[in-house]
Amino acid sequence: MAIVETIKDFMGSIVAHNYTELPVKIQDGVNKYLKDDEKIILTLMDYRAVYRAPKFVDSNTFFNSWFILTTHRIIIAKNSSTFKRFRDIALSDITQIFYELDDTEPRVSITTPGNEDIIEFMRAGAEHCENLDKRIDLAIENAKTQKKETTSDEHILCRKCGSKVLSQSKYCSECGSRLDAF
Repeated sequence: MAIVETIKDFMGSIVAHNYTELPVKIQDGVNKYLKDDEKIILTLMDYRAVYRAPKFVDSNTFFNSWFILTTHRIIIAKNSSTFKRFRDIALSDITQIFYELDDTEPRVSITTPGNEDIIEFMRAGAEHCENLDKRIDLAIENAKTQKKETTSDEHILCRKCGSKVLSQSKYCSECGSRLDAF
């Protein structure tokens, strides 16, 4: 009987789901994770987030996650009982972004050095994707402008995967490669 009630509760949460409001425990976790000067611009539930999309062998996919656009980055958070980060994409590192924001299967493809992410949104949440491209583009522009103003030599790019790493690091935090080995 408990299993039937759990399934009913789960199905009810899917039907009456809000696509733009983070659940309370995820919201609390995100607020603790953000920097002091960082603000949330937009939250939207997505259907699927694929990291390193073109490389099937290396790709990592998470379903029913949260797309969180802040003033500094895009965070993909797992839709769980607490905040669990799946992917963190610095806005200032984005080199290309493509939008397919039609009413059927909205999708955003993001390219950063060494990586490609594809975020697909649910058909039921497509109405919330209106002007998503403009909001993301404005956030990217602001982040890149801010980065130019505060540029420092604190970070270098890993030559193997392209991730940004602290300049005093010996190993890449993303791929584990020795930084001075190249």
